[in-house]
Amino acid sequence: MADSFIYANGRISGLGVTLLDDRMWQMLILSEDEADLLRFLGDTWYGKFMQQHSLEDCFEQAMTSTEDELIELSEDPRLVRGLLHRRDVRNARYIWKHALMAEGSGGTIDQERPGLLPAGMLSRAVQDGQAREELPPAFVSALEEILSLDRPTETLVDSIMDRLAATVENRELPAIAPCFKSFIMDKVEQRNFLTAGRSRLAGLSRQETEGMFLEGGHHSPEEVADAYQRGTLQESLAETAGFDVMAAALGDALGGRGFQIYSRECERHLLDLLEQFAVPTFGPSPLASFVMRREMEISHLRLIAAAKIAGVPAARLQDRLPRG
Repeated sequence: MADSFIYANGRISGLGVTLLDDRMWQMLILSEDEADLLRFLGDTWYGKFMQQHSLEDCFEQAMTSTEDELIELSEDPRLVRGLLHRRDVRNARYIWKHALMAEGSGGTIDQERPGLLPAGMLSRAVQDGQAREELPPAFVSALEEILSLDRPTETLVDSIMDRLAATVENRELPAIAPCFKSFIMDKVEQRNFLTAGRSRLAGLSRQETEGMFLEGGHHSPEEVADAYQRGTLQESLAETAGFDVMAAALGDALGGRGFQIYSRECERHLLDLLEQFAVPTFGPSPLASFVMRREMEISHLRLIAAAKIAGVPAARLQDRLPRG
């Protein structure tokens, strides 16, 4: 099995240099406006996608190119399934929210390329029970829970879809490589304490937070809820190994300084883990790590682009972005 990854891992190692370095992130963050941003970005790997596309199309083409490279290189179906099912969850969120909450307004649905589930199947499943049976069981459970809601609000639907996303990642990513189990646990931990922190500032009761916390973190949902009720969220998060900086940032956020730095430190931690997963010489871990790092990179580039259009100061971006 290792021999089948020799070329693939060598190719991914070579592609690693196309990820933006700290110096380029700093230049992008400090760019004066959108035109300045585009000029800097045009000198990177993304430049080849910018000539005939809008910036958003450029990002989509860049992600498509990365995923196509992975599918071409990989002989391990666990790798492709694990990454593409994550995209199915994101598309299901877009399609189901539009179908149930847009009140028949029509219009286009923002979605990604289909993963393993066609967009038409996800759409038909909302009204057609037979089509629903074609979905994986976890997707069926999530959709039926949404359909059972008397008044499906965006918050309730997102909470259900967040649980679906965690379920899919917990099942698929560790099958690629065991190291991804710790990645998922850390990601769920970060998300649960972010939810708890925002709920605290919103003045919600413990009862109102029931069902908002995900399974699979270092603290169980009950333990997070207990810390929420006691007012010890920062202290509880600090109990998690390697979370000291994130716990301090959470404490600052609870003190009214906003969650930008907490989000930055959380994403910095996840990026550091993905970089560690890229180290093994053979196997699927470096391939999955590369695709997930590219996903995060494009997400951060979208954030910068939106900030430049809105005139957000560079200092605020530096507080939010994990690189640069």
